[in-house]
Amino acid sequence: MLRKVLFLIFSIAVLLLGFLLGSTNQQLTELNLLVVKLPLRVVDIAVIFLLVGIGLGLLFSLFFALQRKTKHWLTNSTEKT
Repeated sequence: MLRKVLFLIFSIAVLLLGFLLGSTNQQLTELNLLVVKLPLRVVDIAVIFLLVGIGLGLLFSLFFALQRKTKHWLTNSTEKT
């Protein structure tokens, strides 16, 4: 229980530190995609990549968790018949 509370406090502290440091950096840069150039702040680009990374990580972990849970469904159904 204590580890969970410490992890939560540490995570909140890291997020607050990231927001404080990110809010001070207002430098504009161009994000070159295949068909468009977007002038964005460095903070915005970091947040976009962070959210995309978290989303992909959750998607892959969900995929592997479902794959592990459903691995024996077909073998169990063929053994019953």
